[in-house]
Amino acid sequence: MAEVAISGALLLIEIITPILSKLSLQEDVEDGIASMTRWLNSMKGYMEDQSSGVERGKWLENKVEQVRDIAYDIEDVLDEFVLHSPPYMFHNRQFIRQIHTVAHTVYHGFPIRGISEKIARIKTSIDDMGSQHAFLSTGLSSLGPSSSSTNRIRPHPPVSPLLLDDEIVGYEKEKKIFTDQLVDGEKRLVTLAVAGPAGSGKTAFVKNIFCKRGIMGRFDCHAWVNVSQHFEAEELFVNMLKQFCYSRKESYPIDDGTNTQTKLHKYLTGKRFIVVLDDIWSQNHWDVIKGGFPDAIRGSRIIVTTRLSNVASVCASSIRHVRILSCLEWLQALTLFYRKAFPDNDGQCPPDLKGCSERIVKRCEGLPLAIVAVGGALAHKRKLPSVWEKFHDSLGCEIASDPNLSAISNALLLGYMDLSTNLKSCFLYFSIFPEDYSVERGRLIRLWVAEQFAVGIGMQTAEEVAEGYLDELIQRNLVHVSNYDFDGKPRNCRVLNPVLNFVTHKCKYENFASNFPTENTSRNQRIRRLSVRNDCTHLPQNIDLRGVRSMFLLSLIATSTSNIEKVLRELKFTRVLDFQGAPITKFPKDITTHLTLLRHLNFRGTKIKSIPSSIKKLSYLETLDLKQTDVRELPKEICHLHNLRHLLAYKHNVESYVVFDSVQGVKLHKGIRKLTELQALSLVKVGKKVKILEELKLLTKLKKLGLTGIRRGYGNELSASIEHMSDLATLDLCSDTEEEFLELGDMRNPPLKLQRLYLKGRLNQLPTWISSLDNLLRIGLKWSKMQYSPLQALQRLPHLIELELVDSYIGGELIFEASSFKKLKILLIEDFAELHTIVIRNGAMPDLKRISLHKCPMVTISPLGMNNLAKVEELILRDMAQEFIARLRMNGEDRAMVARIPLINSFTSGHQHSWSFENLSDSSSH
Repeated sequence: MAEVAISGALLLIEIITPILSKLSLQEDVEDGIASMTRWLNSMKGYMEDQSSGVERGKWLENKVEQVRDIAYDIEDVLDEFVLHSPPYMFHNRQFIRQIHTVAHTVYHGFPIRGISEKIARIKTSIDDMGSQHAFLSTGLSSLGPSSSSTNRIRPHPPVSPLLLDDEIVGYEKEKKIFTDQLVDGEKRLVTLAVAGPAGSGKTAFVKNIFCKRGIMGRFDCHAWVNVSQHFEAEELFVNMLKQFCYSRKESYPIDDGTNTQTKLHKYLTGKRFIVVLDDIWSQNHWDVIKGGFPDAIRGSRIIVTTRLSNVASVCASSIRHVRILSCLEWLQALTLFYRKAFPDNDGQCPPDLKGCSERIVKRCEGLPLAIVAVGGALAHKRKLPSVWEKFHDSLGCEIASDPNLSAISNALLLGYMDLSTNLKSCFLYFSIFPEDYSVERGRLIRLWVAEQFAVGIGMQTAEEVAEGYLDELIQRNLVHVSNYDFDGKPRNCRVLNPVLNFVTHKCKYENFASNFPTENTSRNQRIRRLSVRNDCTHLPQNIDLRGVRSMFLLSLIATSTSNIEKVLRELKFTRVLDFQGAPITKFPKDITTHLTLLRHLNFRGTKIKSIPSSIKKLSYLETLDLKQTDVRELPKEICHLHNLRHLLAYKHNVESYVVFDSVQGVKLHKGIRKLTELQALSLVKVGKKVKILEELKLLTKLKKLGLTGIRRGYGNELSASIEHMSDLATLDLCSDTEEEFLELGDMRNPPLKLQRLYLKGRLNQLPTWISSLDNLLRIGLKWSKMQYSPLQALQRLPHLIELELVDSYIGGELIFEASSFKKLKILLIEDFAELHTIVIRNGAMPDLKRISLHKCPMVTISPLGMNNLAKVEELILRDMAQEFIARLRMNGEDRAMVARIPLINSFTSGHQHSWSFENLSDSSSH
């Protein structure tokens, strides 16, 4: 995958070329850069055009490695140019006025002879590889036919037969629904789709049902075809028609001058058919194939399997005809493993191997193909705990080298090879994170932008492009969502362990990223990305770090300041430095001295207390993450970071409940108006500096804004600035004290794209403009202490999903009117001292899923109309009155009101932040 290295070099050339064209550089430098650009484009085209799942020969591997190394050399030379050039050459809008100064700087401050010599050496390396024509024709051509010939089938690893058993374990509910839909008597043509990641058993699932005589016998004819990534339509239609004819013991139709698709359509007309289209890769494939089937009222069925969830949705007749296979449940996974690992013992595990077996199965994460492959490999090993423990400890290496486990890699390889270059880079990036590590969506997106895997396209920002990449990897079932946010977006994600083993092996093979400590990291290795893992107590000492672009300290448990500084001095080209959770207490000074090309700097969760004024040297910095640190004030020099896009600096101190001062922001000096690229700014402590509010109006690209310490009388300045932020999606405002009123002014042009709104502090009443926020998904009103219920102003918001009310109303009665809060799913009512009655009219909150009632001591009866909420799945109670709890118990007076709710939990706080718990659900054993 040298194309990743090639793309990085080409992107850098694209960035600096407009600058170079305005300078009078030496002719050999200009010619050299032009020559390198042509060579890179040539290599990129051939590499992408000839990509294939076929294994490379040793000779070709060496050639590809040479191409990658040359691309790295080119990138190093270009970064050297950037390193020695004034930052405003690439970013400052005053560049045109300063062109003569720039030219002077280049000639007198930059080692131009050095770059000329390095370019000459690169050209020599290219020449030493031999002519491009000879290399490409004799080497890359062996990978497979050109993709320009779309009518030919590319070779690909065969589908593994491991899961094609007569019986498959698990997915019982899905099997029943799927079978019922095949034989439900519906007369129209129905398409059913089965989606899931590679190795989830889609083919085996369908085969298990399709091949049953009770299913096949219901149809006049049947066929099963493998579509694959690159298929030829004519060949597929011929194959399908032959199978349909064979299933009826009929001859293939005679040639009548029509094409095969027409013959197929004619043959199936009037017949009740069933066909499986196994492994469809795109909507375009489906559009081509479906034209061969008549849409007659005969009860025919089409079954599609695919790795892509979005393709499944397009193919299926409706969403209810989509089955998603993800992972087996624990007992099912264990049963399948025992069956494969102990075939001679009737699937029974010896007692001395149970512990190790369970740990091995856990690492397979319920993926059927991985379980079957691993179980099959262990079936041929000695049944000794020491042998199995050794297998468990080296499972990642075993998958890469053991022929019995090659099916796992082959299954994943097809999906990997189908990715674009940028998507491959994003996918491989997960190798940086340890096993079972879930990474936050926002962090991942900011990292991909800093790495320049994602760049802005037209009106789309780089972050929006990166988010699209993540969504595509999730749709392709290559990336697993660990948990979702309230609005259905992924909050954290990871790759499953069998996939991580594949990705890690691929990174080693492609020299994309390295993990430390690891036995294969050598002094001569050209490391591009380094992840420090496995509870290290020191940083790498004897490794060449000069080419490192990204460093992550993910499992560093202890180290010395001198150890960190020694490593940092080598990282002159580094773009990403991630200290999240690292045991450091002081900002390493060598960052601003040596790492001036940094784009992403993350100190989240560390103990640093201050940021030096030398931060201004990091003029390329795009992300500065100081969340959960002890930094309380930023230096005025922060305003020199003109490329800063994300400034995150706040700390939560939450024990039992969120109290008014549990979140602390940072102080900023004037000059923030210069940070015009900012998209996220949170959490700024305003205090006496009302001028900061006035400066905010120039930050028109903001999508997230958090302000605390807002004083009474600042409303006009605050509102005037917010009106300039048309792209704002998140707004978090907090008054200076709990008793101080939060004044928001009267906004004529509020940010209509706002999705999240948090208002913390006293309010006389809700601002009228809130009712116009049709895109609002979540609103939190805390410590508002309003005399009038806020529900009237909020109930018609068309897309509101979550409502948090904390000490926001001093009245005794909350009434949710009929037909109000149509989309609301999550409701929190907390710390209402005077509230005694909650009324829910019929038709209110029809989609509500979770209700939380906290610290409302006067509420002693269940909310009236609670039984009208048919979709509630969870009722969470904290520190509610004992009388209220008693009425909800099994024989309590209000039990009928909540009987249909599956989960009801009550928590009562005790001494030293302890909690007592009572399960009030029907299944409770307490």
